Amino acid sequence: MLILRVIHRVLVGVNIFFALCLVLTYISVYINPEYFWFASLFGLLYPFFLLLNLLFLFYWIFRWKRAVYISLVAILLGINHFNGFVRLPFGNSNQGTDDHLRVLTYNVNLFRLYSWSEQEPSYSSIFSYIKKTNFDVVCLQEFYLKNGKLNLSEVKSLSAMNVYPSYILKRSTSAYGLAILTNLPVVCTGEISFPNSFNSCMYADLVKDSDTIRVYNIHLQSTRLKERNFNFLLRREFKLDSKDYDELKDLLTRLGVAYTKRAHQVNKVVQHISTSPYPVLICGDFNDSPVSYTYHTLTANYYDTFKDAGSGVVSTYSGLWPSFRIDYVLRSKHFHTISYSSPRLKYSDHYPVLVEVNL
Repeated sequence: MLILRVIHRVLVGVNIFFALCLVLTYISVYINPEYFWFASLFGLLYPFFLLLNLLFLFYWIFRWKRAVYISLVAILLGINHFNGFVRLPFGNSNQGTDDHLRVLTYNVNLFRLYSWSEQEPSYSSIFSYIKKTNFDVVCLQEFYLKNGKLNLSEVKSLSAMNVYPSYILKRSTSAYGLAILTNLPVVCTGEISFPNSFNSCMYADLVKDSDTIRVYNIHLQSTRLKERNFNFLLRREFKLDSKDYDELKDLLTRLGVAYTKRAHQVNKVVQHISTSPYPVLICGDFNDSPVSYTYHTLTANYYDTFKDAGSGVVSTYSGLWPSFRIDYVLRSKHFHTISYSSPRLKYSDHYPVLVEVNL
């Protein structure tokens, strides 16, 4: 009996520790990474801490112990964060009108036109999908043109849409950046540049019937992890030697730079969005999870369409990590979300996000 009591107390102690870790993930979204980026790692580990607390919750329910309240309270305190990862389908069926907007955001991974790609270029498949699905607005990140492969007139022809690019890097033989595709009348377009970054933001003011709306296309700072960083994370054994220390230092440095730059970028974007005279849609690759300073800052005054009309668990990155939503469509209060989906297309290392909204 003494051994059982000791085991019980140890389990309670471990449960309390992971419950506190879960609560710290909620607090981390309020801490600006420009001042203390390390706190953002707690948000990154939210799924891990949530899973552990769910396991403890089921264990205590099975054992019929009062310790069940430890994880239950910790989970309920962050129920809004939970809804950002998992949405039950109940109550998500919305009815729209014929004048709704079909919006797509998609990181196209340079259309696989980079020289080291082992796969065929994907632009013909992507633009064929866009053309047949009849979107009103398409926001593309990692938009890439290359002489002899793909040019702007071909994009317009293949997609059957007008193309408004915003280049971050333009050379004589290639161009890289963002693009908004639409056949709606365009009042104006603009750019928000990010210093010392291959990421940026653009926007376009579009006329829909008698209304004008502003669509932002955002690509926030990438973490830019290398293959050896992933190999280090996947290793089953870690040794306290100089090589492992250097690998860990490199990984944390890359994360720290990304979190710090992303915080500066998102604050700059939010400041610009707050001046919009029109209803706003925010599309793009945020490169951050639903439990992050980035997401919290952008959704402080805008709504996540996944929470409006999504269901289940959705990941928008097809790679090993990060295995959760990093691509989003947010809306201002002027819009009503009709539907949300993320088709499992295999044309990029991201999956597209398709949303229908109306004013």
